[in-house]
Amino acid sequence: MSAGGERQRRVPPALQLELPEEEAIQFGVQQEPAAARSESNSSQASRRASPGAFGKALGWMGLGSARGAQSSAQNLPDAAAPRVSVQPLKLAAADAKYVTLQKLNERIDSKELGPTEKTRIIYSDVARGAEEPQHDFPSNRVITSKYNIVTFLPIFLFEMFSRVAYLYFLLQAGLSWWSVVSPFSGYGSTAALVFVLAVAAVKAIWEDVKRHHEDKSMNTATTHRVKSDGTVEDIPWTDVKVGDVIVVRDEELFPADLMCLYSELPENVCYIKTTNLDGETNLKIKKPLDFKGLPSDSLADVMRLHITLTAEEANRNLSKFKGKVTVADKRLRDMPLSPGPAAAAVAAADATPSLEIPVTLNEMLLRGCMLKNSMAIAGLVVYTGKETRIQMNAAKTPLKVGSFDRFLNLQIALVIAMQLAMCLFCAIANYIWIKDEGRKHYYLALDTYVEGNWSSPAAQICLTFLTFWILLSYLVPISLFVTLEIVKFWQGFVFVNFDRDMRIMGVDGDGKPKWEWARCRNSNLNEDLGKIEYIFSDKTGTLTSNEMQLRQIAVKGVAYGDAELRLEERTDSTGLAALRLFDQRLYKAAAKVQRSSSWSGLVTAGGSRRAVMAHPTSYPNLDLAGSLGIAEEVPLAPTSHESHLESAGSGASAKHDWEEGSTALGHHLIDFWTNICLCQSLILEKDPQNPEGPQTYQGPSPDEVALVEAARQMGFEFKARTQNEVVLEILGQAVTYEVLNVMEYSSDRGCMSVIARAPDGTIRLFCKGSDAKVLKKVRADTPADLFDNTNANLHYFAKQGLRTLVVGNKIIDDKAYQAWDKRYQEAASSFVERDEKMDALGREIEDGLELIGVTAIEDKLQEGVPAAIQTLLDASIRVWMITGDKQETAVNIAVSCRLVNNPDEVMMLNVDDQTQKGDNHDDKAAAAALEADAKLDAFLHQVAKMYEADTGATLVSVKKGAEATPVDLAEAIPGEWQRAELAVDGPTLNHVLADSKMRHKLAVLAAHCSGVVVSRSSPSQKAAIVKMMTKYEMWKAAGQTRGLRRWYAMHKRRLQGKMLSIGDGANDVAMLQTADVGVGIMGKEGRQAVNNSDYAIAQFRFLVPLLLVHGNLSYYRLARLIKYSFYKNITFAFVLFYYQFYNGFSGQALVDSITAAVFNVVFTSLPILLFSILDRPVKNLRALVRYPQLYDKRSSRSLTTMSFWKTGVLLGVIHGAVCFFVPYYSLATSGSHNVTDVYSLGKIAFVALLGTVTLEVGLVARYWTWLFGIVTALSYLSVYPFMVIFPLAELGFGFYDPSNIGVSDEVLASPTFWLVILVCYVICFGMRFAERTGNWAFKPQDSFILSEKERKDGLMRDLSAPTRKRLAELGTVRARHSSKTAAHGDPERGGELELENSGEPPLRAQYGSSTSAAVRDWQSGAADGLEARGSSGEQQDGVGQMRGPWDGLAARSSSVVRFASHARSASGTQFPLQR
Repeated sequence: MSAGGERQRRVPPALQLELPEEEAIQFGVQQEPAAARSESNSSQASRRASPGAFGKALGWMGLGSARGAQSSAQNLPDAAAPRVSVQPLKLAAADAKYVTLQKLNERIDSKELGPTEKTRIIYSDVARGAEEPQHDFPSNRVITSKYNIVTFLPIFLFEMFSRVAYLYFLLQAGLSWWSVVSPFSGYGSTAALVFVLAVAAVKAIWEDVKRHHEDKSMNTATTHRVKSDGTVEDIPWTDVKVGDVIVVRDEELFPADLMCLYSELPENVCYIKTTNLDGETNLKIKKPLDFKGLPSDSLADVMRLHITLTAEEANRNLSKFKGKVTVADKRLRDMPLSPGPAAAAVAAADATPSLEIPVTLNEMLLRGCMLKNSMAIAGLVVYTGKETRIQMNAAKTPLKVGSFDRFLNLQIALVIAMQLAMCLFCAIANYIWIKDEGRKHYYLALDTYVEGNWSSPAAQICLTFLTFWILLSYLVPISLFVTLEIVKFWQGFVFVNFDRDMRIMGVDGDGKPKWEWARCRNSNLNEDLGKIEYIFSDKTGTLTSNEMQLRQIAVKGVAYGDAELRLEERTDSTGLAALRLFDQRLYKAAAKVQRSSSWSGLVTAGGSRRAVMAHPTSYPNLDLAGSLGIAEEVPLAPTSHESHLESAGSGASAKHDWEEGSTALGHHLIDFWTNICLCQSLILEKDPQNPEGPQTYQGPSPDEVALVEAARQMGFEFKARTQNEVVLEILGQAVTYEVLNVMEYSSDRGCMSVIARAPDGTIRLFCKGSDAKVLKKVRADTPADLFDNTNANLHYFAKQGLRTLVVGNKIIDDKAYQAWDKRYQEAASSFVERDEKMDALGREIEDGLELIGVTAIEDKLQEGVPAAIQTLLDASIRVWMITGDKQETAVNIAVSCRLVNNPDEVMMLNVDDQTQKGDNHDDKAAAAALEADAKLDAFLHQVAKMYEADTGATLVSVKKGAEATPVDLAEAIPGEWQRAELAVDGPTLNHVLADSKMRHKLAVLAAHCSGVVVSRSSPSQKAAIVKMMTKYEMWKAAGQTRGLRRWYAMHKRRLQGKMLSIGDGANDVAMLQTADVGVGIMGKEGRQAVNNSDYAIAQFRFLVPLLLVHGNLSYYRLARLIKYSFYKNITFAFVLFYYQFYNGFSGQALVDSITAAVFNVVFTSLPILLFSILDRPVKNLRALVRYPQLYDKRSSRSLTTMSFWKTGVLLGVIHGAVCFFVPYYSLATSGSHNVTDVYSLGKIAFVALLGTVTLEVGLVARYWTWLFGIVTALSYLSVYPFMVIFPLAELGFGFYDPSNIGVSDEVLASPTFWLVILVCYVICFGMRFAERTGNWAFKPQDSFILSEKERKDGLMRDLSAPTRKRLAELGTVRARHSSKTAAHGDPERGGELELENSGEPPLRAQYGSSTSAAVRDWQSGAADGLEARGSSGEQQDGVGQMRGPWDGLAARSSSVVRFASHARSASGTQFPLQR
């Protein structure tokens, strides 16, 4: 096999059907005359531009396998049309081919062939004996790393200096080397910049080294290449080239994108696992190329074929592939290409005939997938390296910017503006001082113009401005940015990724157990986890486990089974025993009919007779039973096993009318379970661990797997699938059905149908699908009672949260079927409107179904979901459930998970286009939109009335001069009030989202709902909902403001409540990428959601610790990191600034550049770094889950523009004044070690400054550890040896620095120095301590109160029963039955699980066991006094909003820090008062 290139493509002569010329176009190349084709030369291959689109492939759709074609090619009747395959694999191939052809037809019909498309041609011509040279196809080496030794420095520096902050620091460092204007030497600022860049470089290198190791492991893996002589050699993946034939064996990965040529399986298919590609674990079927009867039984036969592949250019489409293979072979002269009158088009006598075969994705094996249960395959390499589909889809998720990054952008801009103003002030002041005061000091010689004293006023002001720009550059902390990166990295990749409270035991790809840990994929958004206001959640696989199990069924309007029964757990019961467990009525009926004389005929006929099937009930009276022909069925003697079952089931219980079993029900059961076993697209897979054991079912639909698994347990087993047959075992009797037609499920059809011939020749249609689709196909004269009973079954099952499917069968006359099938096969072979014709014929044959029954499948909730949602609601987070399921199921799941409390009061926003009046679809759609608008107005009015009734307030519209509309009144409701509940379906959402006014109304309505359920939604609707609520919140924040105020209001809103989306499937990707934070569930629907998420967790309940613990802590720590970093730098900068008032604004610095640099990156960086990693508001972090009301999204005062300028800037200005003016006015000329010079003043001010900022970080720390204490102390104490050693080091390098040499010795020996710094510490620390004490005593935050309670009595003891249950479901504490606790050893938690008896963590021993009277009073009056929400007016006023005793502090404690009143939410959560 080889690949090459040529300038002009020549297609070998091919036998082709006589089709219209446009239908014969292949890849935009028209057919050539036979003579011209005979002259073609195909000796080279290349990537080239080919005009037009991909053309129509020839119509060999759904023929048998290559082996089947070989044996039957000569036996096909000339006039017979090729049948559409009944295999799911073949159907998919035919559909993919047709889509390609249809697209070309559309473009030809519109005469718009569009731009040229690139193609590649790959040759397999072993007979030529000469290898073609490779051209510009890429190597198969894959490089995911960003850097190498040569490129690291330029790429890294470019990335860093692309950021405004680092570019600012680079400018500062560069200017500092200009001695004319710089007050510092260039060493200090340069060293600081280099240090920061070095830390960032180490982080980048560490991350990239892991990528290098992964690349090396992949590129050196071994695969097997077929040589020209037919032998196989082992080669590394990097040696694989386009045109090679590669052999892949079981459990091996495909090294490149291959076209399958050969499979060792007798069925001529292969099975692959695509976990690495899309995360799905079920096997997919692929097939080799169908050579249409040419010999291909062995790899040697395939290698002798002359194959030319024309393929589309490399792209990232994982669902389609467009290509064709041309096989030139002389044997084709004696073989009919395809049936039909023009099948034998003859080429020139001297030309080799050729065969053209369409290639779709069904023949493609993509890199990264694994071969399973197929022995071995051989494939032609089509794409390598970076052109493979998996590499082209390895795109990064959209870049999202965290709240603090946005916040810093504005604050840095304001600080730089302040710096500009200060520099301009100092520059002008310097010029004025020189002109007015400087000339008076003759010794300064300012009347002589030299460098630094310019004659031009403009030059003097400009250059002095640059001097002060450098001097005051410390206003922006250079260390902040590298510290932020380190802290966010540690928070995400250590605390989140290794949180033992967010892991579960799972299995790897080989079925071995392994821990599933949470994953932080984007640490830039850590702080946003603490500001989530809306959660938009998928249902299936996110709230539910995606583990489908059959719970109940209904047959002919009667429900059977028990929703509480877990039949799958009773693995010892199978067959009739399992059927008896499921429902005794079914067992009696099945056992009775199995012993009857009609059993064999019933099974071989594929089900009941037409009259029995059509009967509306399974319990006819004796007269009806006689007329149906089932009353006289003779019962046979029961088997010994059946007798045992009957005796086990007998007892003293009362006899029922069904005790002896209904014969009609037995017949209907055969109809029901035969449908379940036949109407599916599953494949059978042997368990490699137990080859002799039962086979497992694999399929794209977990519903089908659950139904067929349950049927097997109850004695109705799907045993095998061959080319056109399905083998079942019905209660021990094997039966083989010939599958004639398969009409696959699609979202438009809403159902799947199979037409099969039973062993006795009866043709039956089996249909299964949604009730909305299947019930419309039921026979029109079906009795109304059966419809009513079935609808009642559907409603009953949906109320229990079960997923339902309707089952219907039909007997088809052979003559009618043959006429229909002829038209169906013609439609399947059509190139024009193929889908429309096939759908119409499908509806035609499906019409007139007999309604058999309903299946009810449980997709059970994940562990802890109700507790998680209750906790999130208690945290005032609004939760939406968005699903594609029907509304009744969605609402009942919402009830089960406590998202909806009153299902009867849920506002149902539903409209149906079909029920509207109108002559056409547009009229009906317009009427439906009007109805939706009217319902929105009614619901808004209802919500306004609910608010007025609940609060007693009267709503007044903010709009003046006009009558208030419902939306105006709803807009006046405070955003904190959320008591309504809403459900809306997808069709209605289409009308709402299409109109801006209705979008706004829906957003206003939903904003006041504690729970919203959206059903029947599409992926695009999910993303549109997130955008809608984001825009509404921005509009609400902006209000009526204009201009700059409006911009600032919207800027503030961006930093507050955030939108989070969570899902597990590919249909959730758009929603995840649209939201501020996307969380993927590592579920069973693949890894598409995880690969496009910012964070990944294994279960929904882990969202609680992710937000309430990690989100809270990340926001708490990063906010204080930012404020403190600016505080310490502004304090330092203002010490330098104040000195300018005493030196004529000359730009003289008090300290040297090295000392200034180490202050920022050494002395003050480690304490705040450890603070940002270790500090916490309470010691036991599980208290953040117990008290979800601590999750404060909007009203947090920890980091706002006001708090930033108060704590980060104003405090720095004040402390800078203390650290300068106290030393300056304490200069003494007396004493043996007097301090009078500027450099001594600088040392004193520097030490005073360092001690002040160090005390500040110690004061704000709430959680002291020995590591933090030691590092903080050493950071301050190290300044003293630095003052002594650094001058000596300078002397050692031969550098004499008058600002250091000898200065420290005098300063440290001076009593004035020690007294002055002590005074500075007392003033600064005392002022801050008094302020914080006042806040703790008179304006305590909730965390202050909990911290005091923890110190006194702990936070996790005396849990109420509801609280303990909720926390146990979340995995936060152990259940009561546990006798021991397990130490977590969690790097973030720092504690253990609570004890069984006391409920107190072991850390309590550090504080003693006594309980104060105040705490006992608090427990008795608060913890036990308010039990449930809604019992009095002092309970919740909406989610997270409290009234009554929450309005003030309780005077129950004699402590300086008093305790607030506490209440308990509906879940039993105790929480402090919101102010």
